[in-house]
Amino acid sequence: MTSIDARQSLICKKIEKSKVQVESAHTWLAAYLLSERSKKESSFYFPYINILPKSFPTIPLFFNKSMLDHLKGSFALKKISHRNTHLRKEYMTIADKVAEFSKFSYEEFVWARLCIITRIFGVYANGVKTDGLVPYADMLNHKLPRETSWCYDDEKRGFTITTVKPITIGEEVFDSYGRKCNHRFFVNYGFALTENPDNEAVLKIIFDEKKSDLAPSKAAVLNALIGSNFGEHEFQVPAQFDQKTQNLLGFCRLMVINEREMGELLRYHQRKLTMESNKMTEYESYPMKIIGPLSGRNELEALALLKKAAREAMDKFETTIKFDEELIKSGEAEKKGLNFQNCVVMRLGEKKVLNWFIRLTEKSTELLKLSFPRFRSRILESLHEDLQFDLYAEHVLEPIVIKENSLFC
Repeated sequence: MTSIDARQSLICKKIEKSKVQVESAHTWLAAYLLSERSKKESSFYFPYINILPKSFPTIPLFFNKSMLDHLKGSFALKKISHRNTHLRKEYMTIADKVAEFSKFSYEEFVWARLCIITRIFGVYANGVKTDGLVPYADMLNHKLPRETSWCYDDEKRGFTITTVKPITIGEEVFDSYGRKCNHRFFVNYGFALTENPDNEAVLKIIFDEKKSDLAPSKAAVLNALIGSNFGEHEFQVPAQFDQKTQNLLGFCRLMVINEREMGELLRYHQRKLTMESNKMTEYESYPMKIIGPLSGRNELEALALLKKAAREAMDKFETTIKFDEELIKSGEAEKKGLNFQNCVVMRLGEKKVLNWFIRLTEKSTELLKLSFPRFRSRILESLHEDLQFDLYAEHVLEPIVIKENSLFC
């Protein structure tokens, strides 16, 4: 059952004819699935549809308030709310315009969308990119590193799964759902990984025009970089020195930049500015993606701002890392049910990311104040303990200390 099949179905042609704006590609397959299910035994897909889950109790969209309260402080709550809002809007928009679709209830639509998102495979079939539902293959659980690979085999005219390692008789066969933050596993599939290096947390920093020096210049830079300026900025970042984290660090650097550093930044990137009455009226040709380190002073203040944001995010949780770890280690979380356990794992993963940023800021602040010989000695002492911190130290801290060693002796 593919998206190509869905788009050719009667119900999807009705939706297309209505000119309604379908927000998610999954909705086409969901509508087709509902249409086929309504045919019961007369549908070619009945044997498959009949074994699909009747409900999704571990998907947090269906959690009651008392269960959602265990996620207080987690950005997963916002993701869940957005998903519910999106699904409701999508359903109402189509049901209002397409009579054939309106015979299905909102609850049925959500069921179909969840069947799609928890089971869909993206493939190339006969040279055409599509996606669809694959009976039996969709029963494989997630595991990393991957143990299987899959594709549509044009010669065999079927979906094939191939192992990439020996698997013994009776051993479970796994698929890989890819590297994802727990919020995606949790909201989309209804599970969370106890150990997940791709977990993320959300840090919020407010750019207040009235309280910020050089506000017009900062606003212009931000507008060129991300298309927005004043107000609250959210950064969803992992405990890694990747582009997301570098964007966050660049934003912090910009927020604490002084006039000299701003001038150097603009000259370095060959800025073209038009100023009128001390207000920015035009900003052209901004080639940067990330604002790199500017100076020792700037990095120290940027780290302080980053630490403040991480602390504020951490304070929104009602439990500590130690408390959650004990819940899992003791088995208490498991005893209270899978949904409770997933809530604990979800919030714990976020807190660990926030704690990584707090430790990064504290360790980096100390290192930036050392002479270069002492800096190198400290770095070598802890080398390989945290490879992501090592990258930050190599690409950011070391160049700053070398350049401004005399300022931090």
